[in-house]
Amino acid sequence: MNLIIHHWDTDGICSASLILEAVDNSENITLPPGIFKFDERIWNAVKEAERVYVVDVNLPSEVERIEKPVVFLDHHIQSKIEKKNVVHVNPIFEGKQAPSASYVVSSFFSHWNWKSALGAVGDLGRRAFKLGWVLRILKKYELSEEEASRLAELINSPSLLFDRRGVEEAVEKVAKNDPKHLLEDEAWNRNVEKIEREIIRVLKRVRENGKFSLAKFSSDCNIASIIARKLVWDLNSEVAVVVNENYYGFSQFYVRVKEDRAEHYKIEELIKKLKSKNLNAGGKKDVLGVICEREKLGEVVKIIEKHFGESIW
Repeated sequence: MNLIIHHWDTDGICSASLILEAVDNSENITLPPGIFKFDERIWNAVKEAERVYVVDVNLPSEVERIEKPVVFLDHHIQSKIEKKNVVHVNPIFEGKQAPSASYVVSSFFSHWNWKSALGAVGDLGRRAFKLGWVLRILKKYELSEEEASRLAELINSPSLLFDRRGVEEAVEKVAKNDPKHLLEDEAWNRNVEKIEREIIRVLKRVRENGKFSLAKFSSDCNIASIIARKLVWDLNSEVAVVVNENYYGFSQFYVRVKEDRAEHYKIEELIKKLKSKNLNAGGKKDVLGVICEREKLGEVVKIIEKHFGESIW
């Protein structure tokens, strides 16, 4: 059996679905949404696998622990794993940026379809529609930009409700169904309605502090990244700082900056600083995510404020 370990979001689901199509005798498993760690359920599945594919999961330290043959496909900032049993594929090692894990997977397997494009839409939002290859694929499948955006939102919905099984089932659902059919999926549409109500509740509480847009809340929904995207992409904030103070016993800290200001804020440096303190941090040039024990939230805030050179709250 080939095991696919994947991220819980639209890009992770689409990427896993692409691998499922490309590799026979495959099963998929995801992390608990919002928790960047291989838990006992994943390690038990690894024991049963002959080969492991890890996709869109920025956890090189966990991948290094796997003794089976591994193909690690990603596009996040990370150091290359130098182990004989690991094939580590990431354009960043060649100084290149990839728009999504789905792009990396499709390139690796030479396997392109609508899921290749939807992964990018999931990660980049409307910026994905500036990419020629995305537009060409959407045209081939007769998907409008609005339909692609909606479908990315629907595919992502199980993860935002902490529905781990729902995320895993989504991989097979995406692999087996036409995208137009998935737009009408009743369960996913109900999910989105519930999530939208929670997002509206949080956005009403956002406050401004200079260039920072700040959102602090407690929710069982995994919406920190969605809130940050809306603040930067839709509401034109320069820097969004989002904290879910009580997410199943943990705290989520999420920072997103305008893409054209990414170099100024040096988010990649900030990620390295947090990791050097043994904090569970990851991201890309314009986005940072941290999940930590609630008592460590103050430490995270201090490191980030020192990096930015000013008080956030």
